[in-house]
Amino acid sequence: MYQKLIKEYFDKASLYYTEEIISRFNQFLHLLLQYNKSHDLTRITNIDEIIIKHFVDSLIITKFITIPSPLLDIGTGAGFPGIPLAIVYPDKRFILAESRHKRTQFLSIVNESLQLKNIEIYPHLVTEKSFFEVGGVITRAVESINETLQRCNHFLKEDNSVLLMKGPSVDEENITMSDSYSKIMDKPYTLPATSYKRRLIVYKKTNVIIKKTYFINKEGTSGDGLAITSGDNKHYKELKKIIADPRKCSMSTVVGKKIIKELVSSHPQLCRYIVLHDGYGETDTELIQIITDFGQQRMILLKKALFNEIDVLGNNQPILVIDVPPIAPWDMNTQGLSLMIPFQDPVNVGAAIRSAVAFGVNNIIICKNAAYPFHPKAIRSSAGAVFQCNLWQGPSLHQPDFMELSYPIIALDLEGINIYDFTFPKNAVLLAGVEGQGLHNIKNCIRVTIPIQVVESLNATVALSIALYEWHKQINITF
Repeated sequence: MYQKLIKEYFDKASLYYTEEIISRFNQFLHLLLQYNKSHDLTRITNIDEIIIKHFVDSLIITKFITIPSPLLDIGTGAGFPGIPLAIVYPDKRFILAESRHKRTQFLSIVNESLQLKNIEIYPHLVTEKSFFEVGGVITRAVESINETLQRCNHFLKEDNSVLLMKGPSVDEENITMSDSYSKIMDKPYTLPATSYKRRLIVYKKTNVIIKKTYFINKEGTSGDGLAITSGDNKHYKELKKIIADPRKCSMSTVVGKKIIKELVSSHPQLCRYIVLHDGYGETDTELIQIITDFGQQRMILLKKALFNEIDVLGNNQPILVIDVPPIAPWDMNTQGLSLMIPFQDPVNVGAAIRSAVAFGVNNIIICKNAAYPFHPKAIRSSAGAVFQCNLWQGPSLHQPDFMELSYPIIALDLEGINIYDFTFPKNAVLLAGVEGQGLHNIKNCIRVTIPIQVVESLNATVALSIALYEWHKQINITF
């Protein structure tokens, strides 16, 4: 019915489209008229003005700028400019953000009727919790330019653009986002065959800072992952068991952005799922992508109080749940220098492993009754080195066959010979003392000491690091 009129106005604006596209605009116009009153869509009711002020105005900007994709239309209302752009650009994606329920209902009706495959409806306000991966933003909303720039600053990437369709006298005096954006276009124009003056202002994001916030909505769900709000949830109960006894569960947790990123890259087969707390915000784009890649079923979002119960390190950072690699029994035939660790504090175990790997010792023997090397605190203090070495389950220091080795045991002890006068053999086991107890009961070993002044003794992991450094220095010269 209005197809001819629509084409006439489009031709006047030098907007030339196929009959199929014109037909879709005609269908859109009929829907707009049909639902306008019931869904409070637009105050413009004159047919000519609807075509000019909604259709032509939405499309005329394509003569001045390339439309980015995906494009987020903030405050789209009845679908302007998002739907007209989606009709003429079927190869681009559009997200229509509108919080008013009746209008989102209308958008769904239009989407279904016109069978637009390139539209997504976001039925919420765009806030600091919203996050979109888009090429740009467009809006005809009445809020100020500064408010729009602030609203989308946290999710726009560097070089993303913000297209602002405004009236001719828009106020730009209070722009406070100059450190994040630069203005690249300010184009005044008049709608063809009319006296309606408009203005297209375009800003480009100039920095790389983004922030994604993960949250549980008021319905107790999340669009990013599995939301858990009750301590009775079976997944949460399993998580608490893993935290309480990782050795028994053959699973553990990794905390720390750097370690998580490295582990996901080097040992993806070990990574089960990632846990965040409600309201967690992330600015690291690599970690954001990792969280996204875990998907809806492998990202768990906990109510903050529940997260606090399992956050053993107390740093409010993401928790990666992993399958623990098996630790094979030591066959006592390792070559080169092996490190035997009897420490009962997981932090010391992790620190010792970190030093060993740093100096080139890759065979680590964990004594019976020593702390578990895959305890979260051990993983943390090792900086991920527990995944970069060969771990062996060793005997108790008092086990009878412990001394039946074909190469010597070098024990760090205050009563030993000066380590700087000692030459490390090619094959040996380096053994540090148990925290506070030493190695007084160990027989048939070579005891070496690190000479010190004033203090009575060194911290066990510090002494071990010095010994490993001395071995590393000697081995690079001797062998």
